Amino acid sequence: MKGPGYLAVAIQPGPNTDEEAFHHWYNTEHGPLRLRLPFILTGDRYKVADDQKPGWSAVYDVSDLSMLEKRIYTRLREERSQQEKKVMSTFDSLDRKIYSTVSVRGDSKDPAPVQLAVSMRLKDEDADDFNKWYEEEHTSMLSKVPGWLRTRRFKLEVGGLTGMPPQGQTEYLAVHDYAAPNGLNGPEHEAARSTPWRSTIMTKILWHDRRLWSHHLSFDALEEPPSSVTTTDGADLRFQLEGNPADPVIVCVNSILTTLHIWDDVAAALKTGLKGGQTYRVLRYNPRGYSPLPSRSNPTTFDLLADDLEYLLQRLEIPKVHAVLGVSMGGVTAMNFAIRHPDMLEKFIACDCNIASAPANSAAWGERIELARSKGMAALADVTVKRWFNPANHSSAEAKKVEAMVAQADLEGFVGGTAALCDYDLRGKVGGIRVPGLLVAGEGDGKLPEAMAGGFGIEGVGFRGVAGAGHLPMLENLGGFMEVLGGFLYGVEMC
Repeated sequence: MKGPGYLAVAIQPGPNTDEEAFHHWYNTEHGPLRLRLPFILTGDRYKVADDQKPGWSAVYDVSDLSMLEKRIYTRLREERSQQEKKVMSTFDSLDRKIYSTVSVRGDSKDPAPVQLAVSMRLKDEDADDFNKWYEEEHTSMLSKVPGWLRTRRFKLEVGGLTGMPPQGQTEYLAVHDYAAPNGLNGPEHEAARSTPWRSTIMTKILWHDRRLWSHHLSFDALEEPPSSVTTTDGADLRFQLEGNPADPVIVCVNSILTTLHIWDDVAAALKTGLKGGQTYRVLRYNPRGYSPLPSRSNPTTFDLLADDLEYLLQRLEIPKVHAVLGVSMGGVTAMNFAIRHPDMLEKFIACDCNIASAPANSAAWGERIELARSKGMAALADVTVKRWFNPANHSSAEAKKVEAMVAQADLEGFVGGTAALCDYDLRGKVGGIRVPGLLVAGEGDGKLPEAMAGGFGIEGVGFRGVAGAGHLPMLENLGGFMEVLGGFLYGVEMC
């Protein structure tokens, strides 16, 4: 598929469909999610105006049909929100068809109050005669009907519930836009339907369908907070992209309970440049869960976290990055991103993380959740900083900075993140990683340095320890961390 076209979706709610939930979902989530994509030009809902079913229709003008086959669009259906799954499970039917544009006559910038949609199927050998009649006679006569605004003609490219026509046949759709009131079924309309040429053409029509719709609502693009993108299931990913647009991109992925600001000094060093003049553009973001998640969001998993990063890069039109750098939960995300999206990065750096969850860690996370619920996030922040930082640095400015981040994190988002940390296993997948990687750990981060030094079974991966640092080595020994990072990224030492 390529070129401009039309996406039409017809829905028949079922007896168990909650009407209020159906409209709320479609009007505030489903349609607006699509309208924020640049290749979806318009989106409108229509309500049945005849006595047929389905009773609702949503139609979208598409600038380039090839984009409907890209992941930036297909993920809308592959990663449905909890709310969408629930509502759609109650439908009697959902019929989705994609059409390429054949012709447009008339000009209508606003959505039509009334739409008459006529589908016809015929043999390919009759297509030239059919199109000639439509263009030279039928549309011209329809344009004389009072209230006529526009006629658009399309060819079916992707069939719906009934599939594509048999080989050797083609299905066409004509969408006639009218004002309200109009002259449908009046003398001018009947004249267009009563000519000898039309009678001849209709003998060649194998199947036809005629539906009348009244306009219900026009979608607006989903509003997103500044410097944020919102995922398909409603998680806001706040990001910061800085540096020379011509430079290679480094993505920094933070740990649970922290924000993108744990990378402030790392980002500054990367933008300033490594020895030899190499500078980098830096993308940082808050993964899902630091801020409150809507009820429609899906359970947090490391696959979802990796795909969130994929979506963020797609929205920012960054097809490939030089490296993904992550720490703790972000380190697992970096490895999983290399597994799931190998064509979108050249290297990965995973810091202070493990390859799989362990029962002991799961029990510890349960205790931390109980602490946060019973005594608040401030209590969790105090013990977290003491666990993550070496004792000598517990009162440092960086430790205080992290303590404030943890205290301000959303409790339920934290609980969702721990669910991912308690149930993941990349051991059977990392053997497939084919991009260069580096494992890094603060030498004071418990047993992690020893575990990571073995390489997790990743072919060709290196390991470097950072002296005088714990779980967040970039915050306790920036110079040592950047020396390790610089050597891997560009084969140089830091200035």
